[in-house]
Amino acid sequence: MKIRQHPRMYCVNIGDEVYSYQHDLFARVEEVFPAAVCVKVAQLVLGPRLELHLAPQLWRADDIENLSVCRYCGARDDLRLEMETGVPFRVCDRCCTVPPTDHAHDISRWW
Repeated sequence: MKIRQHPRMYCVNIGDEVYSYQHDLFARVEEVFPAAVCVKVAQLVLGPRLELHLAPQLWRADDIENLSVCRYCGARDDLRLEMETGVPFRVCDRCCTVPPTDHAHDISRWW
């Protein structure tokens, strides 16, 4: 029996930033498997002292999105944030619908 790689896992590399829809968390990839990624998530441990532990978790390929590539074409070069708030989805210059020179930073120019 041959192990087949999940289609979402082709562009995931160690060190990429991923977002989990199931947990609503961001994390950095520590290890890549055919249908999942291993990430380390910071957890607060309440005890005699307040401590921060990095706990490994296995996230399924169906539940994650890679934030280190363009969300439309998968390119890794010339990325920018699609929006400044919320989940930081990244888009490359080629897929960006509005060129950066046309972005309205000053609302007074529209009036």
